Amino acid sequence: MPVARREKGLWLAGRRIRRVLVSRLRFMGDVILTTPLLRALKRADPGLRVAYLLESSYEGVLEGNPNVDTVLTLERHPGGLRAEAGQILDLRRRMRSFRPDLAIDLLGIPKSAALLALSGAPLRIGGPYRLRKHLYTHVVQHPVRAETAVEYHLRSLEPLGLSGPWQPEDLRTEVYLSDEEKAWAETFLRSRLGNWRGAIVGLHPGATWPAKRWFPERFGVLARRITEELGARVVVTVGPGEHALAEEVRRHAGGRAHVLPVLALRRLAAVLGALSVYVTNDCGPLHLSVAVGTPTVGLFGPGEPNIWFPYDPRLGHVALHHPCPLHPCHRDFCDNPVCWYDLSVDEVLDAVAGRLSR
Repeated sequence: MPVARREKGLWLAGRRIRRVLVSRLRFMGDVILTTPLLRALKRADPGLRVAYLLESSYEGVLEGNPNVDTVLTLERHPGGLRAEAGQILDLRRRMRSFRPDLAIDLLGIPKSAALLALSGAPLRIGGPYRLRKHLYTHVVQHPVRAETAVEYHLRSLEPLGLSGPWQPEDLRTEVYLSDEEKAWAETFLRSRLGNWRGAIVGLHPGATWPAKRWFPERFGVLARRITEELGARVVVTVGPGEHALAEEVRRHAGGRAHVLPVLALRRLAAVLGALSVYVTNDCGPLHLSVAVGTPTVGLFGPGEPNIWFPYDPRLGHVALHHPCPLHPCHRDFCDNPVCWYDLSVDEVLDAVAGRLSR
């Protein structure tokens, strides 16, 4: 008797996968680092329907992304699940109306594991995380050796038969901008810099944790030297509560740096997309800059660029890092940031000049 051929597409546990719910609840950079996984899913089955669950603050990352069909959001409240109980009931209804065959948890905290268990997906992929691993039907093991954050996420596709070795193009992150957003950014920068048509270098001296910030006085000297030696204009981007830090940079730059206001995620992405080079600490805007295609110089202190800077140098991206004997310390605060002392203005300036020469 002839053997029945299995229908093309993605399969797991004998089930044809037609709808997938992916979740990485937070943060901006972390969500961006999952975009290669979304592309890999759609490439494996262009007819696949993909929904993405995340906190509403970060949904702009996925706007216009052709690899996501539905975005499901959750408002984050300081009180945690108890404070969010009402909207979780509504979220449960929305997840179930999507009718996922499979859910993939890319965060692995108790909250995300519980939410995907409520989604109605009969198959669920997650990591080997304590008791919550029992909420998954397929647990993905990760090797002891360090992986980039992108490779870590892509490993969640192994139960579907999708595995490496991955090519550099497979690891590329992406955030999509509309023509209207690009035009807005050009007009916005012109309003700040006049009719300047030359190179524009962006600096981001902030970061969520103080230990991840290169010295603001060095950012200021860098800004002054970029304008004097490289002939470019400099803008400084800021996050909430970082204006004092940005003003310190401007002061050390002798006023030769234009401090921009706090921008919403999509507008910040558009501005970054209009820059010639972006120099930034290890934080969300770093990943946003790379994802919109701007050559990015990432500055790392206590962070691990081998994990959190998985970006192709052939596209103009470079991480600068001088590890100290304690690295990686994973400190959020540090009174003696030895890892930052050896990162000189000259080294960062050379990296900017190299990007501009491209």
